[in-house]
Parts: sequence; C-alpha cells; structure tokens
Amino acid sequence: MTARHHHFLSQCYLKGFTRGKSKKSRLAVIDLKGKKSFETTPRNVGGVRDFNRVEIEGVDPNHIESELSKFEGLAATALKKLKDTLDFSGETKDIILNLIGLIAVRSPERREHMRQFEAQIAERIMGMTLDSKEAWEGQINKLDDDEKPKAKVSYEEAKEFFESKKYTIKLAREHQIRMEMVQIDAILPCLFGRQWMLITSNDESGPFITTDRPMNLSWIKPDDVPPLYRSSPGFGLKGTEVYFPISQDLALIGEFDGEDKTIEANENLVAVLNSKMLFNLNAQIYAPKFDFKFFGKDNDILNGKELLREIGA
Repeated sequence: MTARHHHFLSQCYLKGFTRGKSKKSRLAVIDLKGKKSFETTPRNVGGVRDFNRVEIEGVDPNHIESELSKFEGLAATALKKLKDTLDFSGETKDIILNLIGLIAVRSPERREHMRQFEAQIAERIMGMTLDSKEAWEGQINKLDDDEKPKAKVSYEEAKEFFESKKYTIKLAREHQIRMEMVQIDAILPCLFGRQWMLITSNDESGPFITTDRPMNLSWIKPDDVPPLYRSSPGFGLKGTEVYFPISQDLALIGEFDGEDKTIEANENLVAVLNSKMLFNLNAQIYAPKFDFKFFGKDNDILNGKELLREIGA
C-alpha cells in the first residue's frame, strides 16, 4: 500500500527532539495558533497528505517520496555520526547542509506563499489583457486551436468574471515541487560558503527546541541594516547568520565571516537560541519536554510551561 502521509519535516530529524530520541518516542508539542499542547510521536507532526505526490504520465506518483526517503536514510546516518563524533566536516557536513536546504524551502506555508505570489502575477497579466476589447481579442487570436476556451466567452463576460474575484488561482503540485528543487540549488552554495559553529548543550543548560520552520536566517547586527531591508535577509548576503537546531543536544550557526569551531552552550545561550526559534515558526514548537528555557519580555529566563500558561494551552 502506498503511503499518502508525507513529511516535510523528516522523522529522522524530529526524533532528535523526542525524550527517547527515536521515531516512536514522545515529542512535546505546543501549537501556538491552536493554543493547545500535547505529546505525540514524530510521525504525527510535520506532514500532510500527498505533499510529495506527482501526477505525471509514466511516472510513479510516489517517485519523489521514495527518493526523499532514500536521502533521509543518509541524513539519519549523518545526524547520528555528528552526535557521536562532533565532527562537522566531510560527507557528514555535505549531507546535513543538504538536509537544511531541503527543510528550508519545503513546507505547506511556503507553497501557499508561492501560490499567492504567482497568483498576483497572473492577475496582473490578466488585468492588462482585459484592459481593452482589442487587447483581449488579440491574445485570443494568438492561441492555438487546442488552447482556446472550449466555450465561447465574450470580452464582457471575461471582464465581469475577472472583476468579480470569484475564483482561486491554483498551482500544480508538480510545478511547486520543481520550484522547490530550483530554490535548493540556489541556496546550497550560500550554505556551503559559510563557516559553521557547532554548539552542544547538556542537562544543566537544557535542550534546544525546534519548530515547524527550523531554519532561521537573520541579520547579525540588525540595527546596522537600513529599516527597509531588516525584514528580508538573503542567504547570500554578508552580515547574516543561519541558525539551525540539529537536535536537543546540538545546534549550528553559519556565518560568512565566522569560524569553524565547536563550543558548549550555557543556560543563557540555550535560552537565547530557543527564543530565536519562538519568533521563527508557522504554528508549532517541538521539544523533548515542556520545561525548555527561553527569554521572556523582561529579559529573564523562563520555563516553557510559562509559555503554555501565557497562551492558555
């Protein structure tokens, strides 16, 4: 039987944030949009139905999912090796940076954002086409016979329908998957071009948390950036850093002018990095337990259970 529940957040990644560090271990989840909290296994979060399914003649609908599963097997091995050796180099580094790139560009929210962007472009083009009857008829005449509307649609009818806005512009899933692969190819050189600091935590400092949007790209010194650009750091821009929690015990920070090294985090640094993740999510937070550390509004270190009380979960 073909699996239809596809993960945009790999289970091999999420299991690193469970209490037992396995796919069947419990994961503490805080859903800020739903204002609820619960415990579950990695299988039940970070996925949607048919996310990777393709409908192309002569192609197995599960082809993308199957190929990604093979990569996730390699990623699981690389993540374990990093945990055991703390050596972020060679093949381990190559695979994990590819995993970060994959996670960075693929989510239901990013797909909807892309759909809205392309829909705006399509609407502007349609608006120009319907600017006059001559422009409309000129465009229709350029179409091949098999491209023309099957039903005779007048200029007046088309313009009335367009102005009514009673429609939704959809994108084929296959097109969205292709664009994600294009985006991955674009950002990978920007990830490999950075120096990476590996950060470890321990029982005293507490666990790193992750979210349903785990790749955090930000300015290192936002106050030095013109206000117009502060909300849009780019993967290839100097002065930016990539933060990515690898597991509850490990995290990575990549900078173009940084240094390849490994450090051990204290409680303060863990709280700082966890706070970054709280501002970088779509809906959900994932942690081994609900008592993770983060900074509150008064710059004091708080417990995740206080966040639960604040949102009423």
